[in-house]
Amino acid sequence: MEAYAVALLNPASLSCHQNMENNMQRLRQLVGGLVLGMMLVLLTNGCAYLHTQRPLSVDFNKTEIGTKEGRASSYSVLWLVAWGDSGIKAAATNGNIKTILSADTELLAVLLGCYTRVTTVIYGD
Repeated sequence: MEAYAVALLNPASLSCHQNMENNMQRLRQLVGGLVLGMMLVLLTNGCAYLHTQRPLSVDFNKTEIGTKEGRASSYSVLWLVAWGDSGIKAAATNGNIKTILSADTELLAVLLGCYTRVTTVIYGD
């Protein structure tokens, strides 16, 4: 209401006020677009294909790897069916490992998890 009262007294001030509002609206749109773009990048990272491996232990001081490696996997398809045993015991049995020294987990996901494989990797002797 004040802008219109000022515009009645000075018509040039209304266009200045409208320019400021238009600039603020453009700024909001720009910031909103940047935030939306960042969210899309962060949320869709690895959507088509993801293959990572990370350690299961957190103590890396003098960690030995060993001479043998054992793997055990479980799978899932279309979020409907899942099968397999990706446990440490299965991995140790598959690698004929008697003493476990270190362990990793490996994840493979395709198309947002339509196909997923989780593998436990055991190192030892």
